[in-house]
Amino acid sequence: MDSDSAYDPLARLGDEEDDQASLRLGFQEALEDCDRALIQAGELVAGAIDPMTDAFLLGDAHTAAQLIAEDRKVDVACQQLEERCFLLIAQQSPVAGDLRHLVAVLKCVQDVYRSGDLLRHVGESLTWIHPPSLPEKLRETVRQLGTVSHDLFTRGLASWTTRDALAANELESDDDQVDLLQKVLLTDLYTGTQSVEESVSLALIARYYERIADHGVEIARQTAYVVTGQRPPAGSG
Repeated sequence: MDSDSAYDPLARLGDEEDDQASLRLGFQEALEDCDRALIQAGELVAGAIDPMTDAFLLGDAHTAAQLIAEDRKVDVACQQLEERCFLLIAQQSPVAGDLRHLVAVLKCVQDVYRSGDLLRHVGESLTWIHPPSLPEKLRETVRQLGTVSHDLFTRGLASWTTRDALAANELESDDDQVDLLQKVLLTDLYTGTQSVEESVSLALIARYYERIADHGVEIARQTAYVVTGQRPPAGSG
């Protein structure tokens, strides 16, 4: 059989289509791996919010130190996921929805990473403040800040998992509760008898929780971007 008769263009076309389908499947699996890695890192942060709040209010520096050490896992996971996303962009040259997906993952990675750092700052505050000695009203406000921030951050992660494009509006509305609690705490500090050091520390801690909640809202906004191609305007809730 000569070389001309051995060449089958239809067979070759079929092979090329199979190769493209295989590459596409591999890319989609890689995207799903990125989603899983994002959620796993986010869950590490979410799972530490309540324990860190309890450790802070109890003045439990030992538990706080353990949680701070665990934050290193979040840092490593976020760095690895970021590198994986950049590698996919460089190697696969994604477009349209796939590129939007990877860009959103990269932005959400930063939300998770920064939330872990903010929570670490709460634990580090025990170096110069003793929360068990604070008035109960202040302690309760801090506890509520931790609870609401945990709720919003967790719901932000859930919106990514379920691809709930409408969650951002609801979360932005509920985020007002964190802002209100922050104002309550600042008002109580202004009218209270705490030392300057205690007042500054508590004001910063309120800010840390407020920012964690904001990062949860931002993850939900990125979810809307992945699903619809548009992000809800800030404050649209």
